[in-house]
Amino acid sequence: MADAEHNWCAGLRVSRSRSLTVVELRRIGLRRRLTIAKASAWLFSVPILLVSCFASIAISPEPQEPFIATGILTLLLLGIFLGVPLCIAIANDHFKRASVLKRQCRDSEVLVCEGAVADLAIQPRELEKLRRQLGHSSEVVLEVLMQSGLVWAVNGQVQESWVVVPRGRTVGPPDHARLAARYVRPVETENGTLRLHQRPLSEQECSELRGYLPRVRLPGGIVALLVNAAAVVHVVAYVRTPVGVPLMGALLFTLAVWCDAQLLLVLRTRHRMLRDLRQRFVIIYQPEPAVNASEELVVEFLPHSGAEWTTGGRAASWRRSYGATG
Repeated sequence: MADAEHNWCAGLRVSRSRSLTVVELRRIGLRRRLTIAKASAWLFSVPILLVSCFASIAISPEPQEPFIATGILTLLLLGIFLGVPLCIAIANDHFKRASVLKRQCRDSEVLVCEGAVADLAIQPRELEKLRRQLGHSSEVVLEVLMQSGLVWAVNGQVQESWVVVPRGRTVGPPDHARLAARYVRPVETENGTLRLHQRPLSEQECSELRGYLPRVRLPGGIVALLVNAAAVVHVVAYVRTPVGVPLMGALLFTLAVWCDAQLLLVLRTRHRMLRDLRQRFVIIYQPEPAVNASEELVVEFLPHSGAEWTTGGRAASWRRSYGATG
């Protein structure tokens, strides 16, 4: 029998869906217009900031004390090279949010997901925003706009802050998974005696695992190659003529080391997951030695990458966040 698919939002199981009401669609439209207004205000502040900087230079009295002149010059440089890019970045972020809300107006479906607060799988910053409405509640019901992933309501109360949560789709464990968990046996390992067993991955699980294989993107690879080439050129040039402090060379060398480390990490993870995919099985671990131990404590993990696959028969949190949503 084919494995059932499970849909997740913010790490919680999607239990049902509903349609937005006319009032809610109007509220989304109003929110979009307010977002565009904020973006326009931040964008309009760019010429105001530039005019202010240049005007302060033009009308500044002469002569000035060196300390005061240095302070004014520093503030002007910060305004031009820090303030202007910051305003543009914030305006761009608001324009992106407005675009998301525009797409959402074309799709009125809302996903309703519920579960324990401890099961939420989102970034700490986003979780902190939700906790302001959750209070001390241990259970949560989220309403998430399907098109955008934007949290619309928390426990029936409209969510005012901008919180976008990940969506995922995973396959459920096959029928033989629960049966296999009953046959764990003591195994001597380097970490002592553990209760272990293993089971094969189903075809659907293998297909899902294949979708998680890390890939080196072409733009990222090109950037890493250029950074390494530039670092080598600077190192060779400094070895030939060691004059001064090679600040640019040191910066490029550090950046090249970081890029190479990230690339090696991706390749190593891919290699280990490919071994898991070829061998097509998971290790079953039961922490409690009792025969009637709760199945909620049973953990399945991939043998080579070490990634958790399921806990208590439910997909691991990283799968609930990164599972294909197509």
